[in-house]
Amino acid sequence: MEKCQTCKKDESTIRYGEERFCLTCYNTLMTEELGVEATSYPKSLSIRDGLGEVHRYRLRKRLDPIGVIMEAEEQVEEGGYFFQLSGDLNCDQEKLLMQLLAKAEKGMAETYVEEKLFEDETTYHGLRNERLAGRIEWNPAAEEIPLLVVDGKPYTWEQIGKLLMHYEGFQLKMEILDPGEEIEWNKDK
Repeated sequence: MEKCQTCKKDESTIRYGEERFCLTCYNTLMTEELGVEATSYPKSLSIRDGLGEVHRYRLRKRLDPIGVIMEAEEQVEEGGYFFQLSGDLNCDQEKLLMQLLAKAEKGMAETYVEEKLFEDETTYHGLRNERLAGRIEWNPAAEEIPLLVVDGKPYTWEQIGKLLMHYEGFQLKMEILDPGEEIEWNKDK
């Protein structure tokens, strides 16, 4: 863990040029450079998913030359949900926070993987509604092959392949989106 070059206490999580900062010191620097201040916000909160399960999130707000970036990261050992939104430097930061929370609630409302039963009563995991959405993450076990985080849980490509084998012969549409973009489906599904 590398320490912030300014406060020398907190972990550095942001690289700006050749310098490394913690979030607080970086936001202080950006306030001085950009003339915009990060308004106060809760550091954590809990949100229920579509099944009623509670998920605890750490919130972060980062001032940046491109705008205000807000993130909600689920606090779990591995995987977890992650949501991000950005606004321009002069945006209403409270409204941006409310939009991030709405995005998180919407993003957790649909479950993509469910446990199903074969006729012989053995279980398997399959896709709900014939669609899948998630996030690409670093895989510590195989650095060159990422994990996919779906429904807040990490899956290997082998596990995703097993989910897809039930659709052998079907077509597949894959789309990569920026973390700040909204995942939207056709209204007919």
